[in-house]
Amino acid sequence: MNTPKFSFFVATLLLACASASQAGGVGGQLMAQMTLTGGCAVSGAASGSASSANFGTLDFGVQPSTFTGVLLATANGGAGGAGSTQIVCSPDVSAMSVSVNAGNNPGQGASVGAGTRAMRLGTGSYLPYEVYSDAAMTSAYPTSGGVVGVSLAANGGAFTLPVFGRVNKTQAGAIASGTYADTLQVTLGW
Repeated sequence: MNTPKFSFFVATLLLACASASQAGGVGGQLMAQMTLTGGCAVSGAASGSASSANFGTLDFGVQPSTFTGVLLATANGGAGGAGSTQIVCSPDVSAMSVSVNAGNNPGQGASVGAGTRAMRLGTGSYLPYEVYSDAAMTSAYPTSGGVVGVSLAANGGAFTLPVFGRVNKTQAGAIASGTYADTLQVTLGW
């Protein structure tokens, strides 16, 4: 018997057996999983700290310094851009509370108009305003930062941030021209 031919034959046989054993298969299960937590978010907001959400601006527009009367504003812009600031909650959230602090200038500007909060120009001109939890502007947020319960949209639908502003300038004379501003801390709880 020729040893090189025998060795070649055995090698070919082993290779064929190895190829046959590789042609098998294995079946099994692969689980997919994701955990969603309940909560609420400012529509379109980038993720970040819970204490630094951008709820937008109460923008009362541009008026002459001689204006008198009532101006209304709804929180708009937010992190999502133009339009009213929207809140979206998961369907398992059944109640929400909102608090709005007194801002930086509470009680200022009473000689100009009505309101418990005030926007300031520079170092001493004030324009009072008020913030409410309802669009009818019947329920003012307390300046103490006390919480107010608000209604949620059904089934996780978006709803407007329930902060509505009103300037009521009662003084007939002109006030200093420029951009009046204030910063409010808004806190949502669920």
